[in-house]
Amino acid sequence: MTALLADELTEHLDGEYAALRRQIMGYIVSRSIMAITEAGIPDLLHDGPRSVPDLATAAGVDADALRRMLGLLESEGLLTGVAPDRVELTGRGRLLCSDTPGSLKHLCALMDHEAYTCWSGAGHALRTGGAAFDQVYGQPYFDWLAGHPDDATRFHAAQAGLVEMRLLPLLALDWSATRTVVDVGAGDGVLLHTLLTAQPHLAGIGFDLPEVTAAAPVGERTTRVGGSFFDGVPVGGDTYVLAQILHDWPDVDAVRILRRVREAMLRTGSPAARLLVLEQVVPDDTRPHPARLLDLHMLVLLGGRERTERQWRELLSRSGFRVERITAGARSALLEAVPEPD
Repeated sequence: MTALLADELTEHLDGEYAALRRQIMGYIVSRSIMAITEAGIPDLLHDGPRSVPDLATAAGVDADALRRMLGLLESEGLLTGVAPDRVELTGRGRLLCSDTPGSLKHLCALMDHEAYTCWSGAGHALRTGGAAFDQVYGQPYFDWLAGHPDDATRFHAAQAGLVEMRLLPLLALDWSATRTVVDVGAGDGVLLHTLLTAQPHLAGIGFDLPEVTAAAPVGERTTRVGGSFFDGVPVGGDTYVLAQILHDWPDVDAVRILRRVREAMLRTGSPAARLLVLEQVVPDDTRPHPARLLDLHMLVLLGGRERTERQWRELLSRSGFRVERITAGARSALLEAVPEPD
C-alpha cells in the first residue's frame, strides 16, 4: 500500500466511510435499545445508579451481554458510567422509563417483534410498492393481528401509550361549539377518554372494528360502535377525529375512509361540523425528519404512507373536504378541515 493510498483510506475511515458504515449497522443500536427496554433495564435505573451485576440479576439477563449492550448505549448517550461497572440513565435514556411523560418505551414495543421482522422483506416493498408484511407473514398486518390476540393487545397498549403526546394539539383546541366527538379508529378508547376528561361537556362515540370495540372499556359519556370505516361511519357527531389512521393506507383507501366520514357529517348536518386529522407532515425539503422514517415503515408494514402538506391538501380535496388550518405539533400535526357541500 502506497503512502498516498494509506492517507486516502485514513481520510475515508474518519469521514464518509465511517458515516456510511455506521448507517449500515445502525439497526444494532435500535435492537439493543429495544432489548434492554423489553428487559426493563431503564425502569430498574429509574431511582439512580446501579451496578451491572445487580441489574442483570434483577432483570434475569446475562451480565456480560448486558455489560456490552450498555457499553454501546453509553456511547450513544443513553447512559453514563458513574463508577467502574456502575451506570445511570442520562436524560435521553430516561425517556425509556415507563413513567416519563411522553415515554418512548411504547414506541420500542411498536417497532419490535413483527414490526421489525417484516423489514426482512423491504426489497419486496421496493420492487412492488406494496407492504412487505404481507409477503413475510402471508397476510395483511391487521388481518394477522386479528388472529394473534396477544400481539393485538400489545399493539393497542403501545398505541395507547403514545396518545399522551399525540393528543396535545387536540387539547389546545376550542371545543365550545362541539357537543359530540366521533373518534374514527378509536382503538381501546384512550384518546377519547382523555379528551372527554379534559372537556366535561363533551360526549363521545368510539368507532372501530367490532372485535376492537368489544374488548374496549366503556367510559362515562362514551358510546362504542363497531364496524368498518370502509362501509360507513356513525352519524351524530359535530367533530370527527382521525388520529394516525390515514397513514395506514394508500391514497385510494384513504379517500374511501374520508368519503365515509364526510357522508356521516353531511347526514348529521351539524353547523359546527369539522374534521380533525392527526398525522405526520413530511417536509418538502431534504432535512432529516422522523416522518421520513415513519413513511417507510408505513410502506413496509402496511403499504401506507406519510404525506407532505401538498399531498394532504390534495387528498382531502379529492375526498370533499376543504383544509382550513394545519398546525405543527411536537408529535403530530393537526389538520383541520370542513366538508364541502354536495
